[in-house]
Amino acid sequence: MIRAASNLNPWPFLGALLWYSVTAAAATAAATSEAAPSVFMRGMTVSCPGYGQIWGSSSMTESLGQLRDLGVEWVSIHPYAGVRQDGTIRHSPAAETGYLSRAVEIASDAGIKLFWKPHLAYWGSFGWRGDIEFGENNAAWRRFFDGYREFIVDQARFAEAAGAELFAVGVEYDKTTSRESEWRTLIRAVREVYSGEITYAANWDQVEAVPFWDALDWIGVHAYFPLSERTDPDRDALWHGWDAPLAKLRALSAAHGGKRVVFAEIGYNLSRQAAEQPWSNRFEDSQANRALRLRLIEVALERVEAEPVVGGMFWWKWMPGRWSSERDFSMRREGARESLQQHWGAGAR
Repeated sequence: MIRAASNLNPWPFLGALLWYSVTAAAATAAATSEAAPSVFMRGMTVSCPGYGQIWGSSSMTESLGQLRDLGVEWVSIHPYAGVRQDGTIRHSPAAETGYLSRAVEIASDAGIKLFWKPHLAYWGSFGWRGDIEFGENNAAWRRFFDGYREFIVDQARFAEAAGAELFAVGVEYDKTTSRESEWRTLIRAVREVYSGEITYAANWDQVEAVPFWDALDWIGVHAYFPLSERTDPDRDALWHGWDAPLAKLRALSAAHGGKRVVFAEIGYNLSRQAAEQPWSNRFEDSQANRALRLRLIEVALERVEAEPVVGGMFWWKWMPGRWSSERDFSMRREGARESLQQHWGAGAR
């Protein structure tokens, strides 16, 4: 019997078995893909009026429930430290800041993932974050990086304990990034206490100038790219307005081994300048500007998520509760909410 069996040709049976295995694996993978949540980071920056107490409030619980219903799967929270003109950094330990711990609990209960994105509060010292620099004052530079490293490592340690999956080591500090060795030292210090993925959030016009992308997991950008110089650009003009920015990001990604890009911030104000200067704080509520803002949001939702090099976007912004500054870039406004629901909500899956 053994000798007779050895004369059989096994290949037809092995071929059939291989075909069945591959087919079954493909079917399983397809089913898993359909059931899995989006791998694109569908995010919202939850901002605050002041230093963040609202992140630990009942308004935060309400907001995260609303955002989840709109299809938002991630939120960005930006704890603050203060910076002075002499380079001094002032901050409170994150673990001792009760509203941050409570915010983590609220996000966990809502099933929302966290992007931890500490900011420097520059008000009263600098015009904006991109102006932070100390010229030839080496003592101020040392003071700044020593203090900032202490702050950002404390925040990274807290983010690790909180289970935050993405962390920003810096935000728009355009005039500091040329000090590459200090930044690389800081990034190494963060990696010693934080095991998640790390990015830096560069301003849209400085993203190619950051010299330490190789030390990070994601290329982060605040994506306020000008899309049109026209006063009232139509949808087609806005669609093609993304051609150059996305080409730039593809080239940057390729230069760094295919590293993916995250839009650490994107948003549009109610303004006739929203397409030409998306970063502008000028607020002009009108029907025409509402229509323009809606077109900008819808085109961004469609083009950005379809771009393979981009792995996520965080809208600026959502303010819990009721605040006068809510109008500034608010994604709670009519039209913005409906666009998110249409593109990210359960019915869009």
